[in-house]
Amino acid sequence: MTKWSLLAEFLSLSMLSLMFLYYHEKGCLLSFRRKVFYWIFWLSISSIVVNIICVYTIAHTDAVPLPVNQILNTLYFMLVLLVSSAIALYIFDLVLEHVYRKDCYKKAVIGLVVLTSFYLCVALTNFWTKALFYFTEDGRYARGPLNRLGYVILGIELLMVLLCYFNNRAAVPPKVVRVIHTLPPVVAVLAGFQFFYPEILFNGTITAVVTLILYSNFQTCQVEEDYLTHLGNRRGFLSDISLKIKSNQPFQVVCVSLRRFNEVNQKFDHSFGDDLLYSIGKWMEGLCVNCRAYRYSGVSFAVIFPYRGAEEAEQRIQEIHQRFSDVWQCKGISCKLSASTCDLVWNGQAWTSNTVMEYLEIMVEMSKGSGSSMIRFNRAVAVSIEREKYLETVLRSSLKEDRFTIVLQPLYHCGRKAFCCAEALIRLNDYDGTPIPAGEFIPIAEKIGLIDEISWVVLDRVCQFLASHRELHLESISINLSMQQFQDPSLLSRIESDLQRYDVPRGKLKIEVTERVISQDLGYVREMMKKLNQHGIGFYLDDFGTGYSNFAVVMQLPFECIKLDRSLLTQLIGSQNNKEIVRDVISLFHNSGFRVACEGIETAAQADIVTSLGTDLIQGFYYAKPMEPDAFAEFVFSRSPGH
Repeated sequence: MTKWSLLAEFLSLSMLSLMFLYYHEKGCLLSFRRKVFYWIFWLSISSIVVNIICVYTIAHTDAVPLPVNQILNTLYFMLVLLVSSAIALYIFDLVLEHVYRKDCYKKAVIGLVVLTSFYLCVALTNFWTKALFYFTEDGRYARGPLNRLGYVILGIELLMVLLCYFNNRAAVPPKVVRVIHTLPPVVAVLAGFQFFYPEILFNGTITAVVTLILYSNFQTCQVEEDYLTHLGNRRGFLSDISLKIKSNQPFQVVCVSLRRFNEVNQKFDHSFGDDLLYSIGKWMEGLCVNCRAYRYSGVSFAVIFPYRGAEEAEQRIQEIHQRFSDVWQCKGISCKLSASTCDLVWNGQAWTSNTVMEYLEIMVEMSKGSGSSMIRFNRAVAVSIEREKYLETVLRSSLKEDRFTIVLQPLYHCGRKAFCCAEALIRLNDYDGTPIPAGEFIPIAEKIGLIDEISWVVLDRVCQFLASHRELHLESISINLSMQQFQDPSLLSRIESDLQRYDVPRGKLKIEVTERVISQDLGYVREMMKKLNQHGIGFYLDDFGTGYSNFAVVMQLPFECIKLDRSLLTQLIGSQNNKEIVRDVISLFHNSGFRVACEGIETAAQADIVTSLGTDLIQGFYYAKPMEPDAFAEFVFSRSPGH
């Protein structure tokens, strides 16, 4: 009878058990990959334990019933294969993490399922086929003709991993690349050793070594290190700030957020982009001995410096700001980057690490919105941040309490010399009754994802108004839709539902779309507009002339009316050339079948000019300011024919 050595198995079991204790103690979030890793641990430990038991039961067949031996050995064969497949699945998930198309991942999973199912069937039918193993009449263990099938399956899975890697290697992170280059040779050597020396049980060692490699590279919840730049990541950043605050060590944080970095990836490639990010991280890490740098999100970096005074803090942010104003060199390529830089100093304030992070992120957004490339945290910035946080609270509570209202601004029809339609605008007052400018709260609503809900309030209010004022001679009322609403698959049904509930004819409702919305996804917006247009919903193009679109784009979309932005009209008075340009624009739209409206008309002179240029509709304070619904109804009714 063959005698097997269990020394390697006992050592592997000890190593896995020790790793599992430390791994479990970390208590990190259970992502899909981490769940798979748990299964790898449990299956690996279980397979080694069962293997050790099998060696004992095979050596004592006189004391162990044959069915027990058969079940235990069958279970061992199944566990070994399941470990192999779980490891392959884990590696596929690593390799394909940054690949957007999931075709390869689906094929890999299907391949693993097929291979695993086939082998499990072979193992389960081994009671009758004796393909993997069997016991002779005198109780000896014997290998079947397919005893090595597990190694064949392992080899196929290994080839699948390598094929998947080579097909997607441009998207594979460097750390995964190193593991892919290391793992196959290690597995091949250990599997070869087991193949040629079957009396030394080495399967547990193979799984333990592979598990150790994966654990040390990806699961050591030193997830406080960024895999690309090897800087600290967001988690490490927050952790270090917390420690400094807790230990009362004043510090300065400088944050750099790169703008339009996707243009770098598009112009060169993602590999260059990764190398450039690595170079930036390396430079930031070397700024001083006592500082530490972090890549806390995709293209955002931060550095924590010890704070020793305002003068030194000023020098540091100026140095970083200046560096990002200069050219970067990477792989022999010169590259100019656009970046937002901001900083703050903690010197005993009642802040937490989350407060610091929140302030930094808001300052980055403020920098992008204002066009400034550098913002220093000061009293004015603090007030602005607190104002934004307060308005966020007001917006959320106002939605729950139904505090939003609408106002309606009439549009004057130049040909009929009457008010024929209107635009609905959202309004919100503070709790003390002070109006909050729409230009202030709408960007915040967009940022926190509430613009969709607020816009539905406008739709509902407009439908209510149209239903309760059927006597008014109004062509329509228009509302504005955000990109978020266009992306809502229930957009059409939502509009249909409101129109039906209030029994409002479809032609009474128009939707205004800004050039900015169109520019975000022209193809999608075009298809959605066509679908809505087929159901009788008309469209206005709002703010034409702000620079996002052109005539060619407008002609592709089913607009009824083009609203010229007031910026086109500000220099009309006293400039004959500008008048002719606008006249040509209006004429072009008329010839293409569109009506034209001019916005922002505030004086009689402006109204006369745009009327002489051929505009159809005029909107502005000269004719009427936005009004409460009841006031608007009285205004339109009193100016309708016969009154």
